[in-house]
Amino acid sequence: MTDLEQFQKFKKVKVLKDSSRKEIWGYTRVSSKDQAKNFSLEEQEKEIRDYAIKSNYELTRVLGATYESARADISRKEFNKLINDVAKAKIKPFAIAIKFINRFSRSGGNAIAIVEELAKVGVHLIETSTGLCTANEHDKLQIQNKLLEAKRENMERLERTIPGMKILLGQGDWLGKPPRGYTLLGTKVVDFNRRQSKQEIIINDEGKQIAKAWKWKLAGERDFIIREKLSHLGVLITKQQISAMWSKPFYCGVSTNALIDEVVKGNWEAMVTHREFMRIQDIVAANKPDAKKQYSKDKIHIDRPLVGTLRCTCGKLLTGYQNNLKGIHYYKCQGCKKANFNAYTTRKSLTEGLNNQFENLLLRYSLKEKLIKPFSAQLIKVLETLNEDGKLEVESLTKQIDEVRLKLNTLQYKFATSERFDENLFYKLEGELNRELAGKSAALVTAKKKISNHSEHVNNAIEKIKNISKIWASGDIENKLRIQRLVFPEGLQIEPKNRQYLTNKVNTIFKEVSIFTGATECDENKKPTSFTDGSCLVAGTGLEPVTFGL
Repeated sequence: MTDLEQFQKFKKVKVLKDSSRKEIWGYTRVSSKDQAKNFSLEEQEKEIRDYAIKSNYELTRVLGATYESARADISRKEFNKLINDVAKAKIKPFAIAIKFINRFSRSGGNAIAIVEELAKVGVHLIETSTGLCTANEHDKLQIQNKLLEAKRENMERLERTIPGMKILLGQGDWLGKPPRGYTLLGTKVVDFNRRQSKQEIIINDEGKQIAKAWKWKLAGERDFIIREKLSHLGVLITKQQISAMWSKPFYCGVSTNALIDEVVKGNWEAMVTHREFMRIQDIVAANKPDAKKQYSKDKIHIDRPLVGTLRCTCGKLLTGYQNNLKGIHYYKCQGCKKANFNAYTTRKSLTEGLNNQFENLLLRYSLKEKLIKPFSAQLIKVLETLNEDGKLEVESLTKQIDEVRLKLNTLQYKFATSERFDENLFYKLEGELNRELAGKSAALVTAKKKISNHSEHVNNAIEKIKNISKIWASGDIENKLRIQRLVFPEGLQIEPKNRQYLTNKVNTIFKEVSIFTGATECDENKKPTSFTDGSCLVAGTGLEPVTFGL
């Protein structure tokens, strides 16, 4: 044995990969929903299956089968499922078959890196239209070049189209599908019935119901109540969808597309004004965890209920604290050094407490006995206006109940006349329909109550308006906060020097009460503003006078 031969045992032996494997997986993809409808996916799968038969491969799985943009691999749900399933598979396929390699990816270098990672675990790519396979180094180079070319094509396409897209956006037009509640008309829509020479975005029938959700949100309604109300009108929306809706400026007629540098006024009808939209952003922000931590009910003390409602004229919300030594509660502005206010009037206090001042402020909006009769007449007319929404809700629920009953009757008929109808399935479906029928029937009863018993509703409302100051003073923290939001939906300001309350916006009902009583800063000889058509109330508050939120 020579000196060199004794090192033979240290030589690494190349392990040949098993080339006899015949199992492959398929992957299909299109770029848009429109392409998914024209049988392109089916045609790709047929091509892969034909190739597998011709090349003596066993096609065991076909993944993808949907529309996804290939520009960014990380955001593609089905593509990532393909890669993850390959990684997890104990017996891996010999290759992934794609009709055209650009169906696999258009991300260029990132796609090449994925191909290399697949190769490390013995999985290749096959382009069925050409027969190229990455198991062959020459074919692999060609496939990599095609992946780079797909990336280049994408970039060139964007360079051609983006300038035109920017011009359209700058003119107030919209790109893509508009948010829920709107219908797009124009030159590029799929539905021929909605094609026209100029883009137009209109509020559809569903949108007319969704528009009410914005008014309810402004009135302080919680999302789950709004969703329930919408469902009674035939609009089903998830909590994620309604939460996302509040943050879309599209609904107030504003385009904030990332392609353009400036915010643009859109060429479509808004469901809510700019001011109302920003007010809702404040409401949403106040309900976020960070805001709750500061102003949640358990942090707002019963003796300092105006925290979260009252601002200093500098713009900052007042905070509250207790002097433990004296046992006295205070409000304080963190921005103004001398803006410190006692919460209650005491024998030793030099100034009136803010809570006492607020109680007196509410007296302005308490209805006097002699004005109950004329105000009641006006309120009945307001209720009649609000009942229009209630009537629509009743009509919608009645229609939905009829549809559920028809489904139930059809199900029972099929079960009675078909011997093959599965009994367990029948009872399951029947139970679901009966539960749905019961829920909608209960909602219908509630909706009908809203549009009846005007005198009872008015009496309840008058009783609350008459005693709003007393109810606030004697109520628990929940009722105090509810009244504060009800009467002053945008909160209050306090002027530190003269401790004067400044009211930016008052609920329309209470504003009218103050005009009736002559207790506002208006001329006492001025006649009460008429709101016999109810329009100012409905547009201004969106609240139900039946309970006044109490």
